This record gives sequence, structure tokens and C-alpha cells, in this order.
Amino acid sequence: MNIYLRCMCILSMISPFVWANRPNFIVLFGDDVAWGDLGANWNPNKTSSDTPNLDKLADGGIRFTDFHAAASVCSPSRASLLTARLGVRNGVKALFSSSTVGGLPLNETTFSEVFKAAGYNTAMIGKWHLGYNGSYHPLGRGFDYYYGVLYSVGNGCTDHPGMTVPPLEPCPRHTSTDGQMGSFLDCEMEPCDENKVWALPLLENRTVIEQPVDLWSLSDKYSNKATEVIKQMGSSDKPFLLYLAFAHMHVPLGHSSKYTNTSSHEFYGDTVREMDGIVGSVMEALRATGKENNTMIWFSADNGPWVSKCQYAGCQGPFTGEWQETIGGGGSTGKLTPWEAGHREPALAYWPGRIKPGVVSDSLLSTMDIFPTMAAIADVAMPPNRKFDGIDISDVIFHGQRIYAERALFHPNSLSAGTVGELDTVRVGKYKALFLTGQDFKPASSCGGKVGPVQRHNPPLIFNLDVDQAERNPLNQTSVEYQHALRTIQKAMAFIKEDISNDNTTIANYNTDPSCRPCCNPSNIGCRCTDKYFISL
Repeated sequence: MNIYLRCMCILSMISPFVWANRPNFIVLFGDDVAWGDLGANWNPNKTSSDTPNLDKLADGGIRFTDFHAAASVCSPSRASLLTARLGVRNGVKALFSSSTVGGLPLNETTFSEVFKAAGYNTAMIGKWHLGYNGSYHPLGRGFDYYYGVLYSVGNGCTDHPGMTVPPLEPCPRHTSTDGQMGSFLDCEMEPCDENKVWALPLLENRTVIEQPVDLWSLSDKYSNKATEVIKQMGSSDKPFLLYLAFAHMHVPLGHSSKYTNTSSHEFYGDTVREMDGIVGSVMEALRATGKENNTMIWFSADNGPWVSKCQYAGCQGPFTGEWQETIGGGGSTGKLTPWEAGHREPALAYWPGRIKPGVVSDSLLSTMDIFPTMAAIADVAMPPNRKFDGIDISDVIFHGQRIYAERALFHPNSLSAGTVGELDTVRVGKYKALFLTGQDFKPASSCGGKVGPVQRHNPPLIFNLDVDQAERNPLNQTSVEYQHALRTIQKAMAFIKEDISNDNTTIANYNTDPSCRPCCNPSNIGCRCTDKYFISL
């Protein structure tokens, strides 16, 4: 058992009076959602917003405009959300494949483990992507209940593939298992080296209930399950924590027919509207429990838009990474990259009666701040004997404090170039320094496949984001401003290196074994089945 959980066992005897005074938490987390996808953030043409429900939460709470994912790719970003620690500390620096043996190291403690030990009911719906085998499964990481697709929706074939570039073929229905995986799966991010087709599964707890899953109805399933879970947990005297990790907006995209042609932003916009519709269902279910006023809701996402997917990628807003396009030789400036659109995310917090409505904060914040802030609000101790990159931002949320000039955020290499997990990009206040640019990884290309050459910068490129959100013009290296910014950057880099060297860090197990993949019927092509089969993950 995790040391922290052993120390917290006594909390299982907390009185109902204490439970009643602790708030509930709902963490809504998108996949490949762009900063400009949130209507409250970006709507220069004054069209109908694709996110009316999220916009209402933003209007009724606090919206963060300078809020960042902890990495520009999903597994490291999600590990950091759950632990409040960068990948160089928690060991998760790269993607876990669908056949990964390990996952988020078991000696790292998640927010779900902490809140469960503190007497909370906990549930997760949606994408996990942090290990699936045995104790690496969500049920082994502090969640009482799990429902969802454990991976990205591109990690397995489906009978009715969603929309992506290039298009995918449906799962085969013949009995041979000699088919080439690459014609059915998006092999850019998922190693397709087993030479076999594997159908994407939907699980409830540890049971495969649909394989292959229907992507076009998946969000309806998530919406219905979220409603059911909130109703069930809301009827208890114990507080609850729900982590809802959407499948949207990761390709391949599919949505219910009721959203067809509802957006002025074509198919992608229709899908954004479906994601937002889940938010509406969550709020309706929460209000039905009578616990809205005692529930704090967060929304953000794991990384920015996957630019190489062209019309199926989101809106970067003003964060276009112009230097990479004009000077750096082209390529993506979104997901997988250190440019702003890769990690700056839409974000908000909502809690009626506690958070002043209509507040917009430009504090420099991170998804890693969510865990420490929830812990402080609930008066729950953070895990001992480790250091955290996230901070408690309660004063920003409740008292209008601005955290900016003094805050440093470090953006790890996220597959576009360099050694994964290394900290070659740093932001301190208004200044952002890039020591590495370009792409040597095909999925980090622009729409059309262009990549820029990998370049090391020593001294680094430094941008003043207060006046150059597009990252177009780096500061002149002979200027007084550059020299001042460089000294600040160097101090931040020296501090983080020393801090990590004195911390308890871990290493994740990335070994793979095809037998680790959930398979409800091994005798059928792609594990296809229609009935429930129990499997141990």
C-alpha cells in the first residue's frame, strides 16, 4: 500500500459532520482542446459560441486566460494533473501505449488517492492513459468507480471510424488475424508493431462492455453515466470527487447526429458542441442533487490542438507561434510543441456563492495547481516526502490575488524534438525562453506535413508575451531587457535543477506486452465481442 494511504487510514473514521462541511469537486478535463475553442476566450467573428454551457460557468465563476498544461502531450500532462508534479519528478515523460505493462509509478500519489483516504467517494469517467495493468488501472489509483476508454480514441480500430487526417478504415470482420494494423489505426502516436488489429474497448470498472466501441455515441454514454454517478454520489452523506476526462477533441472525432450542422465551425465545431453538451448534463444532474452550492467545478485540458490534423484541430486564438513559421522553417506550433498553443489551455473554476462571478484572471497558472488548491480547500494534507510544482491558488480564486511576475512554469519537451521530459522551455512572468525549437517527429508537423529543422538556442530565444502573444519577435539579445530577462530565466533554471536533484523522483515502466491490452474475446479478430467478458487489468 502507498505510504501516504497507510498514514491516512484513520481518516476513514471521519465523522459525517466533518464530511458535510467538505465541498464536492468535479474536474472536467478535455483532450487536445485549443485555447480558442472556448467561446468566452475567443470569438472575433461574433458567431454563436460552440461552448454555451462552459461560457455560463465562466460567467458565473472565474476564467483563467494564462493557464497551462504541464506538458504538450497527454500521458505526461495527465500524470502531472493528478500528482501536481512534473514528469521529471513523477517519471511520466512520454506516452503510454495501449500495451504498456506499467504506468504512473505506484509510489506517486494521485489526488484521487488522497481524497479517497480523506473519506470522499471517488469516480472517474473517460480517458485515463496512465497504465491499465493491475494496480495501474484507475481502480488501483484511488477511484471507487471507472467507466470509459482507457486510452486515446485513436489507439484502436472501430466499426465506424471518426473523422481524422488521413482517414481510417473500419475494423475488419473477417476471421484472419494477419491484417496490417496500420490501415485501421492512427499509428503516428501508437506503435503498430504487433502486426495485428485491435479494437478499441469501452470498460466499466475492469469489465469490457463494448469492443469495438462506437465513437459516435461515446459522448452520449459519458453524459448518461456522469448523470448516473452524480445522482448516486450526490445521495450520499459523504463528499465526492468526480474526474470526467472527455474523449473530445482528440481525433478521430465522432458525435451524435443531434449535433450535426449545429456549429458555424463545421464538423469540428459540432463536436465541440457535443463536449459542451456533456457539461450541460453534468450541471443539470448536479443541480438535481441540491449540491451545486457545495461543489467546486474545474475545467481545463491536457494539451493544445493537434495541428497536423488540419480541419479536425482546434483554434489557437492569438497564440500562433509566428517565429516557428517565418524564421524556424515551419511545422506545428500546437500539441507536442513548446509554443504557447501547445500548452496554454482554456480554464475556469465555478462555485456559486464562493467564487465571485464574472472574474477574469491573467495569473500565470497550471493544471498542476488544481490538486494543491482542492487539498487546501478541503483541509486535506498533500502527500509527504516530495516536492510539488503546483501551488495553492485559493487566493487567486477567492480574493483576487495576481500571481504573475514571480511565477515560473517549466514546459518539458513533449515529443516534437529533444529528449522527452527535459525542461528546454521556461516561462517566468511575461518572459518565455526557448532553448530548443523545430520538430524531428512527424506528428508534430503542420497541416500538410511540413516540419522545421531542430535548432538549439544558447542563449535562448526570449519573448515578451505581454506584447507578443504570437511569439513573433524574440527580444534583441543585445538589449537591456533581454539581459535582464536572461538573468531571471537562468535563476529559474538553476533553481528547478537543484530542487529536482534534492527531491524524491521516480521512473516509469514503459515496457510493453500485447497481452496487456484488454481483450474480451481473443478468438475473434481485434478482440471483437458483443457480450460482457471479465478481464483483469
